Amino acid sequence: MNLRALDLNLLPVFEAIYLERSLTRASEALHVTQPAVSNALARLRAAFGDPLFVRSGRGMTPTPAAELLIGPVRESLARLKSGLDRGRPFDPESTDRVFNVSLRDMAASAIAPNLAKQLECSAPGVRFHFHQIDRASIPSELAAGRLDFAIDIAALSRPELQYAPFMFDRYVCALRRRHPLAKRRFGVEQLVQLDHVAVSSRKAGRTVVDLILSRLGHRLRPMMRFPHFAPAFHVVMATDLALIAPQSLVQRYDVAARRLPFEATLELMLYWRRDNDQEGDIAWARERLLEAVARR
Repeated sequence: MNLRALDLNLLPVFEAIYLERSLTRASEALHVTQPAVSNALARLRAAFGDPLFVRSGRGMTPTPAAELLIGPVRESLARLKSGLDRGRPFDPESTDRVFNVSLRDMAASAIAPNLAKQLECSAPGVRFHFHQIDRASIPSELAAGRLDFAIDIAALSRPELQYAPFMFDRYVCALRRRHPLAKRRFGVEQLVQLDHVAVSSRKAGRTVVDLILSRLGHRLRPMMRFPHFAPAFHVVMATDLALIAPQSLVQRYDVAARRLPFEATLELMLYWRRDNDQEGDIAWARERLLEAVARR
């Protein structure tokens, strides 16, 4: 299409409708009237030759064309904002900036207390919202600007993403303190004979430990499976079920931690958009996250 014929003032409206999925909420976010948003949407539809958003229930659902557009639009608006803000320092003491971070509950437990202490002291208006996003969706969520950071395994690495080492941990076996094996060393045979509770964000699929055991010719058959660690630890404290979990998380619960009869490690990385690397707010938040995990 002819870019000169497109009113670039329409792009923030497109972004707001995409994020809010509602003309009313988009108008509130932009501080304009709803008729103004409706008029802008009509002009966008004419310019792109596509409905872009269709009514679905009480909201607006993006069309495939809108899904293709949102990444370039967000990137263009971010570059423009970065250019305008360049040289303008980020002031954490006066901003009400919200940072959206994707991570699992294990990483959240490790960093949230220290991060909260930092914010109380130096940035009372800053907010961090944590989400558990499906790994396959994280790159597109970062590209669209709905996420500022993601904390995940190294397999997430992409050319458009910048990253830094975030957290290294070892898996151990958690047992209730009076479990018959709580003070004894045990081998692979004894480990797989235990009844287990497993934690995974997916309904099915193998964990790091499952892959190691399969190479050793063994397999765990969990009695229970949870998407989060908290309920799993409560089961362990009340029963003879075992839980294989990162050591730093196990230490937060009243359970016994036993070394596994093999080496199993977890390495997490902190990801953000490469084109945001030099923005003051992103740089500040990145340092706060890295500092919080370093103090855990």
